[in-house]
Amino acid sequence: MTRAQEITRAFGGEWHGNYGAFPSPGHSKADRGMTVKDAEGDDVLFNSFNGGDWKVVRDECRQRGLIPETLGACARGVPPTRVTGIYDYADEHGEVLYRTVRKEKRGERKRFVAERPDGRGGWKSGLGEAQRVSYRLPALLAADPDEPVYLTEGERKADKVAEWGFTATAVAFGAKGWRQDYAEWLRDRTVAILPDNDDEGRGFAVRARDGIQAAGGRAVIVDLPGLLPKGDVIDWTGTADELRSLTTAALAVADAPAGFIPLLDPAAWAKLETPARVWALHEMILVGQVTYLTGAGATGKSLLGQQLAACIALGHPFMGLETRQGTALYLTCEDDADELHRRQKPICEALDANLPQLSGKLHLASLTGGIGNELSTFDPLGRMGTTPAWDRLRATALATRASFIVLDNVAHLFSGNENIRNQVAAFLSLLNGLAAETGAAILLIGHPNKAGDSFSGSTAWENQVRSRLFLERPRDADGSVLDPDARLLSKGKANYSRNGDALAFRWHRWAFVREEDMAPNVAAEIGAIIVGNAENETFLRCLRERNRQRRAVSEKVCKSYAPTVFASMAEAKGIQKKGFEGAMDRLFRLGRIERAALWQGDDRKSVYGLREIENVREMPAGNVREMPAGDSGECAGDSAGNSGPHTPTPKGVEGAAPSEAAAPSLEEGLGNVVQRLPGRRTILAPGESADDPVPGWDDMEAGQ
Repeated sequence: MTRAQEITRAFGGEWHGNYGAFPSPGHSKADRGMTVKDAEGDDVLFNSFNGGDWKVVRDECRQRGLIPETLGACARGVPPTRVTGIYDYADEHGEVLYRTVRKEKRGERKRFVAERPDGRGGWKSGLGEAQRVSYRLPALLAADPDEPVYLTEGERKADKVAEWGFTATAVAFGAKGWRQDYAEWLRDRTVAILPDNDDEGRGFAVRARDGIQAAGGRAVIVDLPGLLPKGDVIDWTGTADELRSLTTAALAVADAPAGFIPLLDPAAWAKLETPARVWALHEMILVGQVTYLTGAGATGKSLLGQQLAACIALGHPFMGLETRQGTALYLTCEDDADELHRRQKPICEALDANLPQLSGKLHLASLTGGIGNELSTFDPLGRMGTTPAWDRLRATALATRASFIVLDNVAHLFSGNENIRNQVAAFLSLLNGLAAETGAAILLIGHPNKAGDSFSGSTAWENQVRSRLFLERPRDADGSVLDPDARLLSKGKANYSRNGDALAFRWHRWAFVREEDMAPNVAAEIGAIIVGNAENETFLRCLRERNRQRRAVSEKVCKSYAPTVFASMAEAKGIQKKGFEGAMDRLFRLGRIERAALWQGDDRKSVYGLREIENVREMPAGNVREMPAGDSGECAGDSAGNSGPHTPTPKGVEGAAPSEAAAPSLEEGLGNVVQRLPGRRTILAPGESADDPVPGWDDMEAGQ
């Protein structure tokens, strides 16, 4: 309560936001002609609206101890002192015995002064002979005696803990104010002491613990994870559930006999609320644990990690899932600062955010190109030791107070053998310890196995984490990727949520987005692309099957016209002739298919038809030699080698004969250049060009 508020109450008035109104001298109790508000320093500002003498009110306030006898510091031209808190100490009956007043002045440390009632409705300095009591004593005495009491160094900290629904208390003057008198109020109680993160705080906690135990109470010290030096429960970013869990763990350790494993007594939970799990990403990434993310190559695991870190830093949902806002740290050993910059801008655009919004909330770090990034090493006996890189990571996590940490990736940070179970277990235990110490969720990015559908190495990678995620491109029943931009994030393992749930989104403009979050016209455009991709992949699947059966198809309208043939196949999956015609045209334009010699028929003549181009390599158009002309037969299976009217000239692919050097090959090391012709390979001698007659050309054209 501020001085102006106290004056308003003392004169029987009401408080209105930032000022009080009460009767002017000589007026009735219903009058509200005098107002008061707080001014700089310890001063207050009086104002009369009905002719009342404000000086009379001022003098009476001085007599009653409501304001100092002299003017405030502001009137003397020095920096003002502000009252930033007043805390009443009441006895067991609720009668205020004394109070502490918190005062702050710019450039100076805060200070507390004690005041006691003067018996006339005012206050005078000092505690005098007032009985010493614990802060919030009436609430402490009224609380369930089996519930723990939280003891803090200051009143404001106790108020915060009480707002969480706990019983909380403090002592006047903080770390230096402990007296054994206070322990008597905590006799036979269980007390959890929350020290500030400094030497004074630790000393206070030890003295209070010993004093409470000497008085017959039960006391433990609860260290809050992730506090900066000199931090306290006000700064702590944890939750009430986390504090309850930390207290339960500390009590279990304190009750364990020396040399024994700390045991938990389920009976101690009888009157406690079951702590809720805290998720960094709802039901996917748990706070205080390591989550392992793997996925097929080039699916965007690094992008996912950086974008998720940005979402958590901003408090934005990630693909529709709720995140827990907090400081995020993304550490990569694979991408440099420029790449992180290139990636972050489209991420911000997708999140409708700007880069300055991330200042102090998202920390990016690149260790690419450096050596010694491993966090631990193993000696010949398999025992693990930490490294300077580990010390730097831990210090950075604590200094930034990161609540979400992405480590990209395990290949650079783990120096052990991924197939040795105890080495993997030790490494993940190290990271889980960091998660517990900082209260952060850690996302560790790793590599898949050779099949690309799981994790690489020992099963300990999965056994030692409570959650494993897998990022992939969705496939159809035949294993084909129909939409290369679509992604599926699934739970490979989920100890604390439903296993197998998946999150669908897509890559779009260098970031991940949900289709439902796109503008309607963009979504429609992408929908058309998805249909086209599906038609393309189905066309290729049908083509592979026909060529496997040695039943050639043609791009020309005839009995073996590919779109007509494919529409009748089981592999078509409902795609009609028109869809296959569009796919064929696109695949020609993309250089994915060509008309070429496929095999020799029973008559030893080359059978022509469509085939898939396995490795597409762009070549200058002028470096292409056309295939030898054959007859004008319309269907696949003829010996003709000329392309149809809508078939583009092949560029640098199987079936073309470029006049320049092709891709490096073994023959080039012998001074020759290998050129590719339909179905056979020709070596040109040094100095010979592709414009010269090619031996065997006429024979091939004649079908010999």
